[in-house]
Amino acid sequence: MRSSPRFPDRTGADPLAGQTLRLTGRGLALLIVGVIIIVAAAWVGEPDLVWLGFLLLGLPLVGLLLTFLLRPQLRVTREITPPQVPIGERPRTELSIENSRFLSFSSLEFRDTCPGALGAAARFALAYGVGRWHQSVGYEVRAEHRGHFELGPLDVTHHDPFGLARCTWEVPGNASSLRVTPRVWNLTLPRRLIGSGSSGDSTPQRIGHFGQDDVLVREHRHGDDLRRVHWRMTAKQGELMVRLEEHPWDPSVTLVVDNRSAAHAGSGPDGGFEWSISAVTSIAITLLASRCRITVVSAETEIYTTLHTDALAARETMMGAMVDLTGSDRPSLSSGLSNSDSMGTSQSIMAALGFLQAADAAALTAVGSRMQQASALVPDPVTWGVTPAIADAHRAACRLLTSSGWTLHHYGPDERVVDAWDRLMARVEAA
Repeated sequence: MRSSPRFPDRTGADPLAGQTLRLTGRGLALLIVGVIIIVAAAWVGEPDLVWLGFLLLGLPLVGLLLTFLLRPQLRVTREITPPQVPIGERPRTELSIENSRFLSFSSLEFRDTCPGALGAAARFALAYGVGRWHQSVGYEVRAEHRGHFELGPLDVTHHDPFGLARCTWEVPGNASSLRVTPRVWNLTLPRRLIGSGSSGDSTPQRIGHFGQDDVLVREHRHGDDLRRVHWRMTAKQGELMVRLEEHPWDPSVTLVVDNRSAAHAGSGPDGGFEWSISAVTSIAITLLASRCRITVVSAETEIYTTLHTDALAARETMMGAMVDLTGSDRPSLSSGLSNSDSMGTSQSIMAALGFLQAADAAALTAVGSRMQQASALVPDPVTWGVTPAIADAHRAACRLLTSSGWTLHHYGPDERVVDAWDRLMARVEAA
C-alpha cells in the first residue's frame, strides 16, 4: 500500500496561524434578523424597534469577540500503541490535550484526521470552564490495509458560550505514524526442504579444532574486507584467504508471491491477496532465521533479495518490501519469473499463488524444472466460490504443475497459513 501524505511536525507552530473565525448558523440568523428589524423600523418610523435591531445585530459580533478572546491555547501529544501491527488488528491512538491558557472558555469539538484506509476520522467533544486543563482521549483504528500511515493533524472548533460564533484551527503537536504489516505466522521448516544448497560460496575450509578457535576460511574475492584476511592460512595456502564469521553454506530459495489483483478472490485482510502475502512473508522470515538466502519475486519483478548478513537487518528489509507491495494488473506471472536473476542459482522455489491460467503454469513449470524442489500453496476453487471458467482453467494449470514435479496444497478461505503450510510440508516430506 502507498503511504498517505505526510504532514509536518507542528509542535512549535504559531497557535494563531491558520485560525478561521466565523459565525454559526444561529449567529448568522440573528445578524440577518437584526438588519431586517433595523431597516423595517426605520421605514415605519419606530425608533424603539431600531434599538432592538441593533441589539440583535450586536449579539453575533459580541460572540465573535468572545470566541477570539476566550479561545484556549492547545497542544496535543499523540501516541499509537503499538506503532506497528499486522493487518486486521486494531491499534489504539492516545491523544494528550493540554490547555495552557487560564483565561479561556472551552467548548470544543475535535476531529482527528485519519487516512481513509484506517477508517473514518475520530470526532469527540470537550467542555471546560475557565482555567487550565489537561485531558487524555483514546480511540481505536482499523488496520485493514498494509502500508505506512500518518495520523493527524488534530483540528478543533471552539464555540462562544452562546453558540453564536466559532473558531477553527489545527492544534500544534507531533505527527504519529502507523505501520501495518502482513500477518506473520510461526512456521516449522523441514530439513529436507532446504537441503544442502549453495549461496555461491565455495565449500569453506575448517581450521583449528572445535571450540572458540574453530575458524572457517575461503579464498579472497574482490570486495572482501582486508580485515578479514587470515594471514596464517594465507601463508599456508599461498593465496589470500579470508575468515568467515558464519557458515556460508546456506541454501538459496526463490519465493513467488502472486500479487495480481485479478488472480485472487475476496478482499481485505481475509481475501486471497492478503493471504498470499501473509504466507510468503511468514515463509521468508522462517527461511531467513535458518540462514537461507532468499529472493522474493512478484508478478512483475524481484522485490527483495538477501543482501545483509545480519538476520535482523535482512528481515526488516524484506518486511518493508512486503508492506509496500501493491496489486498488479499483469495478466500472467511470466514477466516476474523471467525478470529474476535468482532462477539460475536457487535450489528451491516456493510460491503462494492465486488462480492460475495456462500461461502461469507454463512459466512455473519452466523455472521449477531447474530446481531441486518446487512447492506451492494454491487456492481451492470450490471453497473460494469462483466462476466455473476460472475454476476449470485453474484445475488444468494445477494438473500441469503436479505432473511437472510441483508439490501443491489447495487452501481455503478459512484455512490458516500455518495449517496450510504444515499440510504442504507433509506432502513434500512424503514425496
